[in-house]
Amino acid sequence: MAERPNVLLIVVDACRADHVAPYGERAETPAVASLAAEGTVYRRAISPAPWTLPSVTSLLTGRYPHEHGATSRGFATDAPTLVDDLSAAGYRCIHVSPTTWIGDWLPQGRGFDGVEEFTGPTHRRFDGGADVRDLSEGVARGPEWYATVVRRALASDSPLRSLGNAAAYKLSEATGDAWLDDVRASETAARTVDELLGELADGDAPFFAYVHLMDPHLPWYVPTEFESDVRPPGRDSREEERRYVDELVDDLWAVRVGERTLSADERGFLRARYADAVEYADRAVGRMLESLAGHGLGDDTLVAFTADHGEHLGERVGGRTMLDHQQSVRLPVLRVPLVVRLPGRFAATESDELVQPHYLAPTVRELAGLEGYPSRSLLVGDDERRSTALAEYDGVVASHPPAGYRTDECFRRRVAAVEGEWKLDVVGDHRRAARIDWEADETHEVDPEAVPDDVRESLEAALSAATDRDRPGAGGRREVPEGVGRRLADLGYR
Repeated sequence: MAERPNVLLIVVDACRADHVAPYGERAETPAVASLAAEGTVYRRAISPAPWTLPSVTSLLTGRYPHEHGATSRGFATDAPTLVDDLSAAGYRCIHVSPTTWIGDWLPQGRGFDGVEEFTGPTHRRFDGGADVRDLSEGVARGPEWYATVVRRALASDSPLRSLGNAAAYKLSEATGDAWLDDVRASETAARTVDELLGELADGDAPFFAYVHLMDPHLPWYVPTEFESDVRPPGRDSREEERRYVDELVDDLWAVRVGERTLSADERGFLRARYADAVEYADRAVGRMLESLAGHGLGDDTLVAFTADHGEHLGERVGGRTMLDHQQSVRLPVLRVPLVVRLPGRFAATESDELVQPHYLAPTVRELAGLEGYPSRSLLVGDDERRSTALAEYDGVVASHPPAGYRTDECFRRRVAAVEGEWKLDVVGDHRRAARIDWEADETHEVDPEAVPDDVRESLEAALSAATDRDRPGAGGRREVPEGVGRRLADLGYR
C-alpha cells in the first residue's frame, strides 16, 4: 500500500442496502459482492440525510447537515471540504457524475481539478433552440404533441433550432433509444473513469476520484437486458411504461400527501424495476473496478462504495403510500450500503458497528496524513467512535411543492437518532420511537418510554445537537442554472 493511498469513492444515488449483496439475500449485484469479499462490509450504515444535497455535502466535509448548513442550495463558502484539503495536500481530485446536486455550480462541487458531468437526456441538440421538454410541457403523446411542439417552436426565439431539437429528439426516439440517454450517462461515466485512471496511473500524485451514479433514482432507465418481465398494470409496452413512470413523477406530490394510492400491482412493478436499476448500476461499478485493476492501481487505492440515501418503494405508513425519499427519516431512506476496501487497512470482514457514510471524510483525511474528526474515522475502534447516528431532513426546498401542496407538513423538520437497536425521531414537535430489527431490515414502533433510560438520554442528546443550535447560513446559496432546474424536475424535485 502506498504511503498516501488513492481514493475511489463510488456513490449510487437512492440505493437501499437491502437491494445490494451482501445485505440482501436475493440481490444480484456481483460487482459489489466481489468488492465486499475483499473489504469491510458495514452492515449498519445510516445516511446523515435522506436526500442528495445535504448527504453528499456531509460526505465531502465529514460534517452533519446542522454543522455544514447545506439544506437548501449551497453552504457557507468558507466551510472546508475534503476536496479542498486533499487538493492542498497534493492530491489530484476528479468528479464524474450525471447528477446535478454535486456540480461545480455548488460550493460542495468546488476544488476538483476536473469535473465530468452527464446530465441525462439530450432534449436540446442545438444550442439556442428551445428544450424539447419546454416545448412539450403539459402535452400528452399523439397528434396534439406534434401540433403543440411545432406551434411553440415557431414562437420561440430561435424557431429553426427549436424545430431541429424536436426533430432530432423524435428521430432518436423512433430508433428506440432516446430514453436510454440517461442509461448511457452511467456507461459514459464508467468509460470516463477508465480514461482518467489511465492518465492518473502515469502521474506521481495520489488521486481522489468521486463518482456518482443515478440509476436507482426515479425515473428508472434500464436497458432491455436488465428489465424484469413486468410492466405497470394495464401497460403492455416499454413506451407505455415510460409514460406511466413520467406520469407518476408528475404526480409524486399527490402520492406524498395521500391523495393518490398505489395498488399492490403498481408497488410490485416499482420494486422490480428499482431492483433492475440497482443491478444495472452494479455493472457500471464492476467496469470501474476492472479499470482500477487493469491500470495496476488496486493495491494502492481505497475503494468505498455507498449511497447518499435509500428509497421508499410503496411502503404503507399511517395511511399513506411512501414513495421516493422526501418528507421521511424512516429506515428505508436512511439505511445504505457501505463497503470499504484497502489492502492492509480494511480487511475482508463484516462489521455490525453503527457507522455513517460521512465517516469516510475523516478516514481519508487520516490516511492522507491530515487532521480531521478522529471520533468519526472508520480507522478507530468502535469504543472510541461516537455510538449514535444522526440523520436530518430540513423540509423540502421551498420552490418544490406545487401550489396547493405547500402545507406546514411539507416544511416540517425531521431528525432521527439511532443507537444499537433503538431509533428516536423528532417530527416537528412530535417524538416517535422504534425498535430496529437489523436482520429483517424492519422497525417496530414503540412508546418512547420503552427505550432504555441510558439509550434515550444519548438519543435525546444527539437530537438536541441538531435541533437546538443555530444552523449555519447557506452562504454559498446560488440560483439554480436553467438546465439544472429542468433536470431536477425530471428527477421528481418539483
